[in-house]
Amino acid sequence: MLIENLFIPVGAALQMTAADFTPEGIRVDLHTTAQTADCPTCAVTTHRVHSHYQRRLADLPLAQVPVRVHLHVRRFRCDTLGCSRTTFSEPVPRLAAPYARRTARLRAEQHHIALDVGGEPGARLAQRQGMGLSPDTLLRLARSTPEDARPTPRCLGIDDFALRKGQVYGTLLVDLEAHQPVDLIEERSAEVVAQWLKDHPGVEVITRDRSNEYAEGASRGAPDALQVADRFHLLQNVREMLQRLLDGQQEALVAATRPESPPSDPSQVLPAEPVVSPEAEAPAEAEAPAEPAVVSAPSPAPAPAEASSPLNKAAQQSQERRARRQARSTEVRELHAQGVGIRAIAARLQISRNTVRRFVAASQFPEQATRRPQPRKLDPFIPHLEAQLAAGQDNGMQLWRELREQHGYRGSRALVSRWVAQHRHLVPLPDPNRPPRRGRGRPPASSPSPKPPAQRRLSARQASWLLVRRPEKLKQEEQDIIERLCHQAPTVEVASALAQEFIQMVRERKAAAFDGWLQRARTSGIAELQSFVVGLERDKAAVVAALSSPYSNGQVEGQVNRLKLIKRSMYGRAKFDLLRRRVLARAS
Repeated sequence: MLIENLFIPVGAALQMTAADFTPEGIRVDLHTTAQTADCPTCAVTTHRVHSHYQRRLADLPLAQVPVRVHLHVRRFRCDTLGCSRTTFSEPVPRLAAPYARRTARLRAEQHHIALDVGGEPGARLAQRQGMGLSPDTLLRLARSTPEDARPTPRCLGIDDFALRKGQVYGTLLVDLEAHQPVDLIEERSAEVVAQWLKDHPGVEVITRDRSNEYAEGASRGAPDALQVADRFHLLQNVREMLQRLLDGQQEALVAATRPESPPSDPSQVLPAEPVVSPEAEAPAEAEAPAEPAVVSAPSPAPAPAEASSPLNKAAQQSQERRARRQARSTEVRELHAQGVGIRAIAARLQISRNTVRRFVAASQFPEQATRRPQPRKLDPFIPHLEAQLAAGQDNGMQLWRELREQHGYRGSRALVSRWVAQHRHLVPLPDPNRPPRRGRGRPPASSPSPKPPAQRRLSARQASWLLVRRPEKLKQEEQDIIERLCHQAPTVEVASALAQEFIQMVRERKAAAFDGWLQRARTSGIAELQSFVVGLERDKAAVVAALSSPYSNGQVEGQVNRLKLIKRSMYGRAKFDLLRRRVLARAS
């Protein structure tokens, strides 16, 4: 009885007569036990048997062993006058559908594999489990299975996703209470959102980003629904506003990363004075250029003996890229001075509009930011290498073998050899009275002078991220940079204070303080901040809802991330209908 329960669905009128092991797997013989059957056309019950025949069905494997079901069924006669059927096969709905070659539970399992894993990997997984089939069959099962009916959500989240980044975008709709996607649309426009909302009445809350398309579509499709702006995008807009402001403060960015050199005589340290007038600051500004600007100063030409080293080659390439970028910046500014628009400049020079805006807004050539030094595999072994160089051992191959065999180094030999070539000046000069040793490697042409510390460059984007972070989470070095930046550019200090106030208002849901903040930002006199205020006032109802309601679009962003994973796992070869079915598949 227990064995029968493994192969016979609950409630099915079937009886197992045999179960054998064969070279192909397990064979199970089942017979129907019903005495009558209903005609599928006229639904009249009949008991007249016409003939018998056998159906062969694939079933779920048992311990990775394939199972084949031999189902013995009967054909019945239909004696109803006017019925188009003369005979029909008795149905077994709990086991398999008519004309099917696999059981219902095997079809359901393969359908889930196709939706969860995909075609090619799903076929490999099914093969290992003992139910081999082709990838095309899996995808056909995924497409042919009808979709489950989904109720209209009360709280709806809307966001876009890229089918082809920068060219084709779609729309994802998510039920925020059920944590499930409800629909996927192959278009991003106000018309499709409005039409979907009209076809699915009952939505009460709509969360969205700051897109005008989705705002218009939600207003037209569900005018009574509460629209909530996404808080993450509000904070992102604040950072972008600060970045646009800092694009025009290149001198302040350079000065913020230049540490103040202490005076040589401690007695010459002057006490801090209060704020002075611009006329009093003029002499100090005139003397400022006396300090060498490391950022804009051209790098010295390498010596002939060192011109072919990897370090000098990389520096030369960096200077060439900087020269090309500076020439492009000059060309952009000249075209803008002639009255050419930003879009026309971007089209003529084949660059993005954001790059054109950044060059136009900058008071001087915007230097690229320098990355912070990242830890390398060789860093823990540098003291040992320096000691070996001081002892006269500068053979890169030998040092690499020593690090690998005695100190557990797992990096490449090229990394060790490159470091040794760059630091061979640490090797002491040989005694002229002794013959030179063999196998010491290539000696340096001359002992290079110590290089000055590289000047760190801070981009407007990096500085904007520092200004929106929590002050208590900033390092002391970052706090000093912000202090010098605000000292050099008072407008940045005002905008930063208002930005931090807005960020705190969003985090703590202080909707009551929003109007007062708008008034102070509107009268700040900062063009970038005033433009940000105009955008907030245009979408004020949704922004106030974001500052007072618990709803957020963060869950939708997570569903978009899942959609990207599914789309990339399909290698871009499937059509939109399969992507939609896989995204909308419910977790079981």
